[in-house]
Amino acid sequence: MHKLAGITAPAFNEFKMKNMKNDCNLIASKKNIKFNWNDKFPINSLKIMRGYLAVKKEIKDIYLETFFNAYWKNNIDLENIDNIKNLLNIIDIDSNKFFEDLEQPEIKEKLKEVTNLAFQKEVFGAPTFIVNNKLFWGQDRLDYAIEEFFSV
Repeated sequence: MHKLAGITAPAFNEFKMKNMKNDCNLIASKKNIKFNWNDKFPINSLKIMRGYLAVKKEIKDIYLETFFNAYWKNNIDLENIDNIKNLLNIIDIDSNKFFEDLEQPEIKEKLKEVTNLAFQKEVFGAPTFIVNNKLFWGQDRLDYAIEEFFSV
C-alpha cells in the first residue's frame, strides 16, 4: 500500500516511529489493552497476508486473532518460519499445506487484487475503516466510523 501510495511507512521515519510507539502505548494504557511493542517491528508480513487469504473461511477469524496476538501481545517474531509453524499447529492448520498454498498463483494474485482494490478506495495505511463509502483512517477515527455505521 505504501509503495502504491508513494509514501514512506512511519516505521522508516525515526520521528514518526517514536510518536507511533508512544501513541500505541498511550492508547493501550488508556484502554487497558495488553500490548507489547514487537522487537522485530516492522516485519515483512507477506506470508501472513497470503496465509489469511489461503486459510478456510471458517478459521479466518482465529487465524487473524492468533497472529495478531502473537505479534502485538507476545512479541513473537513472525518472520521466523518455526514460530509461524508453532502458531499454525496451535490452531490446527497443516503447516506443509499452508506454505504450499502461499506459493499458489491464485493466492498471490488475490493479494495483489485486494491490495489494488484497497488502493483504488484510497486506503494507504492501517487501520482504515470504510463505512457507507466513507474512509476513516486511524484508530482515533473509530468512533466516527461507528457513528457513521449507525447513522443509516
